Amino acid sequence: MIELKGFSAWFGTAAVLRDISLRILPQEIFGVIGPAGSGKTTLLRSLNRLNDLAPSFRRSGSVTVLGVDISGEAVNFPELRRTAGMVFAVPVPLPGTIRDNLRLGPRFSGRDRNMEPLVEECLKAAFLWDEVKDRLDQSALTLSGGQQQRLCLARTLMLEPDILLLDEPCSGLDPISTARIEDALEELKSRLAIVLVTNNIMQASRVADRTAFFLHGRLVECALTETLFVNPKEKTTHDYISGRFG
Repeated sequence: MIELKGFSAWFGTAAVLRDISLRILPQEIFGVIGPAGSGKTTLLRSLNRLNDLAPSFRRSGSVTVLGVDISGEAVNFPELRRTAGMVFAVPVPLPGTIRDNLRLGPRFSGRDRNMEPLVEECLKAAFLWDEVKDRLDQSALTLSGGQQQRLCLARTLMLEPDILLLDEPCSGLDPISTARIEDALEELKSRLAIVLVTNNIMQASRVADRTAFFLHGRLVECALTETLFVNPKEKTTHDYISGRFG
């Protein structure tokens, strides 16, 4: 689904990622862990070129998404960001109703059709349908924080992406809301590749199929999650997972 070869990234003169090479597979949850400043979010935003919105950003190496090299200038950015949909750490419900939030993306992408079945499907996929099915015409701002984050997940799914990019999606959520997000991810991975950036190493251990550990912009180690957590190859990985730094 995704392949990086020798990928490096800078903001101004500050190197944020250094010579990253890795593959992300179909139908897996790929966890990305590491302390603050290790380049996790920059990596995630490089997969749909959101970093390019910063004037000082530059990069080298290649990133391939679904067999297409997205490193050059001839990129269909709306299509790329539909293909690789993103959910951010802080939920941002749009003004309007719950239904309006969900229908906006397909309308902008020119997918004018009966969206009600897709609305229900995406809310169910985000484990939110039972909580909002009788209040779809109420303001999205009336939802709790955990519900708003699941609405943002459903809103991204309305664009029918092939890849789901998650930047700390459970940051600040209570354990019940976190569990519902994680349940949704387990269901979704059968049809999507999911990249999960998280500072919660226990969350990575619960849901990720493979996990990559980043430190100071470098990929230290990438392995099956159970292997990484139980028998890491690198001492720095062990030290981070065991809470000795970070």
